Amino acid sequence: MKKLFSLMGVDRAVVYTLAGRGWGLVASFITLLLVVQFLTPDEQGYYYTFASLLAMQVLFELGMSFVVMQFASHEMAYLRWSVDGTIEGDATAKSRLRSLLLLVTKWYGVIAVLIVSVILPVGWLFFSANQAQATVNWQIAWICLVLAAAINICFMPLLALLEGCGRITEVARLRMIQSIVGSVAAWLLLLGGGGLLAMPAMSVGFALTVFIWLWRTKRTTLKDLYWHETDVSIGINWKTEIWPLQWKIALSWLSGYFIFQLFTPVLFAYRGAVEAGKMGMSFSIASALMSIAMAWMSTQAPKFGTLVARKDYITLDHLFKLTLLRSFLVMLLLGAALCIVNYFLHVENIRFASRLLDPLPFTLLILTTMLNYVTYAQSVYLRAHKQEPFLLISLMSAVLVAILTVVLAKEYGATGIMSGYFVVCAVVGFGWGSVIFFAKRKEWQKIACSSCL
Repeated sequence: MKKLFSLMGVDRAVVYTLAGRGWGLVASFITLLLVVQFLTPDEQGYYYTFASLLAMQVLFELGMSFVVMQFASHEMAYLRWSVDGTIEGDATAKSRLRSLLLLVTKWYGVIAVLIVSVILPVGWLFFSANQAQATVNWQIAWICLVLAAAINICFMPLLALLEGCGRITEVARLRMIQSIVGSVAAWLLLLGGGGLLAMPAMSVGFALTVFIWLWRTKRTTLKDLYWHETDVSIGINWKTEIWPLQWKIALSWLSGYFIFQLFTPVLFAYRGAVEAGKMGMSFSIASALMSIAMAWMSTQAPKFGTLVARKDYITLDHLFKLTLLRSFLVMLLLGAALCIVNYFLHVENIRFASRLLDPLPFTLLILTTMLNYVTYAQSVYLRAHKQEPFLLISLMSAVLVAILTVVLAKEYGATGIMSGYFVVCAVVGFGWGSVIFFAKRKEWQKIACSSCL
């Protein structure tokens, strides 16, 4: 078993991440069964549309968490963890890390306020405008969900900073526990007749878990870093260092919202809550598949940043290729299995099939998810250089997917949406993205090698 894990590149960080996401896949399946059993088709539509509208928080977050992880990983090239759980090493690097902590703490505090003051009323207006399609008591659930999301967003920068500082395994283990606690909380609400309150219950479970973990294990670390004595002139300048990367990441993430989160609300508006529920449930399965493959790549992202800082491109390329090969193989096998199971459910007219997309749009969704994973992996490699060359690709993909979704949804439903989604991601994302990836990789390594001479 150890040899197999070694061959597949499964270290402790990957094990915990896979365990968390593997649990997430199993938990998603159990949640799907409970949703089918305890929610009406209309309530299912609201359940998954909640998630899509809540994802609008990316409008305020602006990719800061990814930027935080990258900057922290670069500073950790000159720092180390001490036995008492604090960070020590180069004074300038630690001062810059402290500066980063203070900056993102304020940033996410503002975001929490914006989530409540903007997303809450926007969602309220959206559901009120479409309420005639179904009589569903969604108001209290929506309020509770948004408030819980505002609390959760405050913990995001701290986890990103710790990941960038090398605590990947610990954060992965935390997220596994979060997934378990959140899922159980949602199940209890569904079983108890709580209906749509299951989703905010899950978010509350997430928040409590991370708060307890930070207080028990990282209080000393964060306190030492926060009160670290430093020269005020030494620090990370948001305008000159972070913003040149952040605005590009932000636009890419905003594009991602229109690529990944637009389908369910559009179907909700055009075809009703039932069709939106099918799309939401199917997309949650595809997202679980994506998250399992990402377990390999996301745990390596901080290492990529450190290797770039050290200009160790031989190790970087070897690690990236192995990680991509292993993770994509797992994704391919699981994706094929999901398509086969969905086809069987529909052929045999099993009740659960009525809550999922038909085989053709479902298969197109899974294939597109696989292509998107390759593009995601390439972006992780390139962003480790504190660059975002995929910006134009993200923007073009978002515009094309959004247009095709709105144009095709009313007439062709999910099949039309997934067809347009597949074509755009195959040609623009995967095709054009691969061309840029190889060109930039060659260019940047040549520049780095020249500077070392």
